Amino acid sequence: MRRFELIAPCHFGMEAVLKREITDLGYDITEVADGRVTFFGDEEALCRGNIFLRTAERILINVGSFHAESFEDLFQGTRAIPWEEYIPEDGKFWVAKAASVKSKLFSPSDIQSVMKKAMVERLGEHYGKSWFQEDGENFPVRVFLM
Repeated sequence: MRRFELIAPCHFGMEAVLKREITDLGYDITEVADGRVTFFGDEEALCRGNIFLRTAERILINVGSFHAESFEDLFQGTRAIPWEEYIPEDGKFWVAKAASVKSKLFSPSDIQSVMKKAMVERLGEHYGKSWFQEDGENFPVRVFLM
């Protein structure tokens, strides 16, 4: 099974409790930060985390990270992520939430637009399409800029 870096967002102040819950499920913690705990796991860990972690909002898969100081950096960094490993040809995808903390890029709607364009370009090259029907399963993307 493939292993993922999983992120469990939580309310501020609940990180220690969430860390203990994840450890009790048998997973190794890689980072504890304000409002989130990061750990590694497979598809089963993703499912178990979403079911059994009481203090986590949800479990997210970290598909990539990079440094971006401009929207061009954001576009190129987003385009470099292997989206085709996560989003099928008929998948419906959008940037559902863009959060910016201490970043020069602070307009959520601009972040969402730039990222969607980069994802379409990457997936278009992979699938040989310039337009996507997006009539399959939902694949919302959440972005955290720091």
